[in-house]
Amino acid sequence: MRKVHARCGEVIREAGKYSSVPSEFLAALTANESAANPRAARFEPAVYRHLKAVAESKSPAYGGIRRESLDAEIEQMLHPKAAAFHGVYLNASFTEDYATSLAASSDAALRDLATSWGFTQIMGYHLVQREGTVRDLLEPRFHFRLALELLAEFAARYELDLAREFDEMFRCWNTGQPYGETFHPDYVAKGRRRMEIYRVIAPSGDLAI
Repeated sequence: MRKVHARCGEVIREAGKYSSVPSEFLAALTANESAANPRAARFEPAVYRHLKAVAESKSPAYGGIRRESLDAEIEQMLHPKAAAFHGVYLNASFTEDYATSLAASSDAALRDLATSWGFTQIMGYHLVQREGTVRDLLEPRFHFRLALELLAEFAARYELDLAREFDEMFRCWNTGQPYGETFHPDYVAKGRRRMEIYRVIAPSGDLAI
């Protein structure tokens, strides 16, 4: 958590000025997802295969694709999304709205969309039809602004209080829903402990919203 504070505490505090999400939650989410590695990236082969199928007009919604076995070292560093997470976004509506633009994408672009990026491991496909590019996710200010935007979307969808319902928010980030089963059973508990640690080590000004 000291590394999180040193590397992105200031950016987290700035981002928090425009959201009710506490700085300590964003800091804990960062620790959970990337251990504060700003260039962390995790390619998701199953997501890539799905996006490629959509681009080729072969698949209406994400599902039924087995996850690849995970490299042990990478798994220790980065939290993969729970299997249900991508189904929240890669649904029939996604296919209908974006099949044409995906069809025009290069293979490298599809791979970028199928990769999670940066401090909180945002999936590249969140940038489809949004302002910015996938590689902008490696820029801290852009990254945390989008993280807060995605959290606000979860809060609106599930009627969550961003300033209080932290367990539900952690689960949304990993599973796509507030009561989903996280990929790692201790994901939420670790996030909670890291929030407490950040409150202790961060100056009071860094916790201001």
